[in-house]
Amino acid sequence: MGIRVAVLGCGRMGRQRARAALSLGGRVVALCDPDLPRAHEVAALAPGSRVLPDWRDLDLASIDGVFVCTPPNARGEVEVRALEAGVAVFVEKPIGLSASQSAAALEVLRRKPVITAVGYMNRYRPSVQAARDALGGKVILGLSGNWAGARYAVPWWDHETLSGGPVNEQATHLVDLARYLVGDIREVHAMTGGPPGPHGAPEAAAVSLRFAGDALGTVLYTCQARQKTINLQVITEETSVRLEGWDFRLRGDDGRLFPEVEPERDKIFELEVAAFFAAIRKDSTTPILSDLPDAMRTQRTVDAIRRSLRSSRIEPVD
Repeated sequence: MGIRVAVLGCGRMGRQRARAALSLGGRVVALCDPDLPRAHEVAALAPGSRVLPDWRDLDLASIDGVFVCTPPNARGEVEVRALEAGVAVFVEKPIGLSASQSAAALEVLRRKPVITAVGYMNRYRPSVQAARDALGGKVILGLSGNWAGARYAVPWWDHETLSGGPVNEQATHLVDLARYLVGDIREVHAMTGGPPGPHGAPEAAAVSLRFAGDALGTVLYTCQARQKTINLQVITEETSVRLEGWDFRLRGDDGRLFPEVEPERDKIFELEVAAFFAAIRKDSTTPILSDLPDAMRTQRTVDAIRRSLRSSRIEPVD
C-alpha cells in the first residue's frame, strides 16, 4: 500500500507535492484549500481524493504524512496537530513569519519524535551535495552569494504579514545554503537599498555574516531585477567552490558545469518527496536533509537579518 498523504494548500507547491507523491506511488487521500475550485483542479490528478475547505476537518488517523503548502502566515497550528497525532510533516520554506511561529511544533518534537522535513530543496541537488563533499575537511575563509530576480507573482508573496516579505520568503534559500555548506551563523549586519515593495516590505538587502567558526560571508538579495542572476561561492585556504544559476550547478576547475545538462525543473521536488517517503517507511530521519529543528536555525538567522534591516546594527542569531 502506498504512503497516504494530505496536501494543505493547493497552489503551485501543493500541486507539485501532489504530483511528486503520486509519481512515487503515494496516495493523495485529501486536499485542503478554502479555494475549492483550485483544490478540485489538483484533485483531478488523484481520483478518489477528498476535497476539504478547512484542514481541521481532516481525519489525521487516515494519513501517514501531510504536506503543508499554505502561505507562511497560515503555518504553525496544523504542524502541531499533525505531530501530536504522530503524522509525519513536510512544511514548505520558510517555516513561518518568524521562528516563534514554529516554537510549539518544536516543543512537540522534543516530547514525541516524529518525522519532519522542510522544503529547502536546494540541499537535495546533486551539485550541492558535490560542493559539500568538496568542502569537507577544508578550512573555509568566506562565502559570497547573490540572488537577483523578479517579484513572485502571487498575491501574498510581498506582504510582511502574509509571507514575512521577500527576504523571509526567498532570500532564505541563500541563507540556508550558506548554513548547509559552511555552518551555523553567529551574527549578521544588514542594510536595505532602493524603494520598498508595493506593500512596504524591503525588496533588496545586503547582508554581512559571521559564522560560528569565524568565517565571514556576504549575501546580496533583490527581487527588483528583470532577469535571474543567482550564484554562491565558498572560498577555502586552497581553492573555491562555485554554484551557479537557479539550479545551483557546480562550476568545475575546468570551467564545465555539473551536471552538464540542465536538470528538469520539477525533478527536485520528486527528490525531496522521495526522501520524505523513505524516512516515513524507515521511521528514520536519515534520508532528510532539512528537518524542522534544522530549518528553525535557518529561520532564526533570517529573523536576525530582518531585525538588522530595521535597527541598522549587528544582530546576534538567537
